[in-house]
Amino acid sequence: MNRRLAALVFGSFLTASFFAMPAWTQQTTPPTAQPVAGALPATYDLRTVNAVTPIKKQSGGTCWTHGTMASIESHLLLSGTWQKLGMTGIPKCSEYHLDWWNGFNKEFNEDTKDTARGMTVHQGGDYKVAAAYISRGDGVVILPEGVAQTGWYSKKPEKTDPAYKKLYVRDVEFFTMGNNLEGIELIKKQVMKYGAMGTANAHGRNNKDNIHYQPIDSAGDPNHSIAIIGWDDNKYYKEAPAAGDLGKTRAPKPGAWLIKNSHGETAGEKGYHWISYYDKHSARHPEMGAVTFRNIEWLTYDHIYYHDAHGWRDTLSQVSKGFNAFKATGRETMKAVSFYTSVHNVNYTLEVFRKFENGQLSDKVVSQTGSIPFTGYHTVDLQAPVKLKENDMFYVCVTLSNGGHAIDRTSNIPVLLDDQQPPPDQKGGVQPPPDQKKNDQPPPKKGMQGGGKGGGKPIVISTAKPGESFYHDGKEWKDLYDYKFTMPAWANDAGVTFNGSANLCIKAMCTKD
Repeated sequence: MNRRLAALVFGSFLTASFFAMPAWTQQTTPPTAQPVAGALPATYDLRTVNAVTPIKKQSGGTCWTHGTMASIESHLLLSGTWQKLGMTGIPKCSEYHLDWWNGFNKEFNEDTKDTARGMTVHQGGDYKVAAAYISRGDGVVILPEGVAQTGWYSKKPEKTDPAYKKLYVRDVEFFTMGNNLEGIELIKKQVMKYGAMGTANAHGRNNKDNIHYQPIDSAGDPNHSIAIIGWDDNKYYKEAPAAGDLGKTRAPKPGAWLIKNSHGETAGEKGYHWISYYDKHSARHPEMGAVTFRNIEWLTYDHIYYHDAHGWRDTLSQVSKGFNAFKATGRETMKAVSFYTSVHNVNYTLEVFRKFENGQLSDKVVSQTGSIPFTGYHTVDLQAPVKLKENDMFYVCVTLSNGGHAIDRTSNIPVLLDDQQPPPDQKGGVQPPPDQKKNDQPPPKKGMQGGGKGGGKPIVISTAKPGESFYHDGKEWKDLYDYKFTMPAWANDAGVTFNGSANLCIKAMCTKD
């Protein structure tokens, strides 16, 4: 089977980086969200509406998987989707299936067998890694009955199993706010409407009264993933700041996000704590600031056609029109298409063609338009599903009004990895280091650290082939495989190239006939 085809097999249950810029001006940073009118409560807590699952205790550097699943589980509860899907009890999504099978680590990267490159399993990741895993149809896996929450940490689970119950997240969206809280209203409304939002911070920085704060003008990248579950506009340090302390270790003004952590119930306030609105990264970081995982359903697609195994790794901001070419592997019906938008408020035109000859697309079978309000990954149902038979060529074309097209390419990943720092205790002190033998938490390997800890960012290899992805340069269609990128210093130093590695992030979602 083609390496670019995700074959999703179901049992009786369903009978579910910071990137250097090439010659084009490229953009991966979502714009700051604009304020939204309307009164919001001064305090809010998703726990009061039973939309937060219990605190978990992560093993290894897997905070990013916990931040992801905390958001997904919260949305399932708040939206009523969990009940609508016929499920009872509390959602338990598997962090460690994502940990092993995200597609970016040395254990599994379908684009290369080079095990010298890639993320190290249990040693960090980010929300775009999680989005790529979801978009391929490899997850989200509901933890099977009888499997402990950490059961798949040391023992790698099967990638696919007919007994798995899998969920599909139709929309993964990214938000940021400005340094003066511009856009905070929109982020709060996302929490109230869709549930917990994944975020990040530099864990262990300036913690007082279980309120974390890192000054905006300070050094230090994020190293820990958590989830926003509410806020308090009046939350502040209990004690008055010492002389000369304001703006250094304590936030300049009141207001803090209520945070669900993954360090167990003995950390912070029974597993929860706060992060100041004025923190450097939380709700501000362009890729990890505030992320929603919403519009969740059973994964019912049998095949997902794609060329971008690693999802959104860069943006060709001047390319508004592109298509991916696919070859059907059997009798199928294409029911949906997915793609990314790199900015807010984008209009799109989605077209499907059956022919591409002499540089021209023809025999159009789908043409529909719509709008996407927020940056991120999106799934669009076809108004008229397309019938396919084995060996049919089909071409999925997406035109975007703003922001340009997302691409996969060889990249270095700024992983979230908290280096196993012991969480602060409830008095603001530091707990003893975890028993590594008991908790199976190996120390991070040098060179694989994230968040500016002094180690290099892991390099993840992507590959492409001629004839897979095409972009329109304003005059004609060109094969993205032939594009010559300008290499950043880190790529030259590491002996890797973007050339021949890039594909458009456009997928076709199909079911078998």
